[in-house]
Amino acid sequence: MMRNVKKDASVTVPLCMMILAMAALLFALVEGVRYYGLKADAKDGTKLAVESLFAGYQPLLLEEYGMFFLDGNFGGSDFRIEGAEDEIKAVLYENLIAENEAEGIGFYRMQSADAEVTGYQLATDAKGKVFEMQSAKAMKKKLGKQAAKKLLEKILGVEKQTQNAKNPEEAIADANQALKEIEEKKKTEKESGGQSKKKSTSDEKADLSHPAVENPLDTIKKLKKEGILTLVLPSGKTVSEKTCDTADCLMKRSCRTGTWACEEKPGWYERILMQEFLKPLIGNAVMPKETGSLSYGTEYLICGKDSDKENLKKTVNKLLLLRETVNFLYLQTDESKKAEALAAASAAGGALAAPAIPVIEQGILAAWAYVESLCDVRALLSGGKIPLLKSPDTWHTQLSNLSEIVKTDYVGEQQGLSYETYLDVLLYAKTVKQIAYRSMDLMEWQLKSKTETADCRMDHMITGIQFSAEYDADTLFFDIFGEDSVGGYRFLEREEYLYGP
Repeated sequence: MMRNVKKDASVTVPLCMMILAMAALLFALVEGVRYYGLKADAKDGTKLAVESLFAGYQPLLLEEYGMFFLDGNFGGSDFRIEGAEDEIKAVLYENLIAENEAEGIGFYRMQSADAEVTGYQLATDAKGKVFEMQSAKAMKKKLGKQAAKKLLEKILGVEKQTQNAKNPEEAIADANQALKEIEEKKKTEKESGGQSKKKSTSDEKADLSHPAVENPLDTIKKLKKEGILTLVLPSGKTVSEKTCDTADCLMKRSCRTGTWACEEKPGWYERILMQEFLKPLIGNAVMPKETGSLSYGTEYLICGKDSDKENLKKTVNKLLLLRETVNFLYLQTDESKKAEALAAASAAGGALAAPAIPVIEQGILAAWAYVESLCDVRALLSGGKIPLLKSPDTWHTQLSNLSEIVKTDYVGEQQGLSYETYLDVLLYAKTVKQIAYRSMDLMEWQLKSKTETADCRMDHMITGIQFSAEYDADTLFFDIFGEDSVGGYRFLEREEYLYGP
């Protein structure tokens, strides 16, 4: 007969304890995995939110100028950086909270998400350097460093030729002053009567030895009264009548500044890229832009006037002085032309001019250079080329008929620099701020011409943002064993974004 033997539960209790411990360990591991999943979600959600924000770029500026800017007005009439925070928060809620709530039980559900912009960069910051970098980034794929270097060498070559050259306008002024003093001396001697007969005889002999010729100094006095555009515009070419209001342009107003300092340091390469990027987009007198507030945008960058006509006039004067300087420099090396100028100086001054002949000669050479330069600029405006330094073969005008030759059409030479290249020289002489701000003026005027973007301002355009996002999430698997001792999680993510390639 068998008897029942009662045994202690010596195995059951430890086994249960071990199972509980293993379960706790398993849930802890799963919660650890969930923690890192939440952290990864917070990081990805932050990046997604800022990319979503910057996907709302201003479309007109991209279409017309190929540049990305985020309008800091965010649909309003004034700058609101809070608008960026609101949009980021909306994206975070939609992707990290609302989406998981719709799914029911979500292992990676966030309880709350908040965002704060800690820094932002505007297009007008750093005296135009931010804009310079933006345009340079857009141009880097089109213009390599070697090509940019060659263009810079051309620009510096022109600057070098004109740097130490004598100002031809000063030579003309000195010659006119010398002739004026000679006339006053003749008048004084004639009135004194003491030697008038002797001097008169000397003057007659001088006049016989130098046949009467056109005085180049008198010629350019007459030419300058006609108006510069009348003298240089090719036949059939008209000037744009477009005007703009520069009273509130960026150079004249106090621009808003961002709170994120520009750390990039643009150099000569970025400067060349900016110029080359802008030129085909804004037009010039040879290739005008049909749309926009101004057709000669490049000339506006150089001069900053309120009409195409005034900008062209100022640009032509700058080009004329540049060409006049190098032409005057060339004439100093051409002995045959110097001989012609010397003969003309002797004829213009008469017998009393002997001490002033060298001064008058230089004035006549400068006047000759001026007329040659008028022809050069006309050729450039017709789309022709002009070499930086002339030669006997490329010199166009004759000293004996300056007043007539300036009225003829001259198309330039086969080799040389184009109008656009000469504009590059003038552009490079301006500051980055002048070029950048005036470029943004053209953009702003185009935005204001449309009803839906009439409140847009370029000093409200955001190019980059720094922000921090904060997330709260509850624990999930720790709650199974009672009260959560961890107290939930808090994640802090920081993100930066700059428009660029």
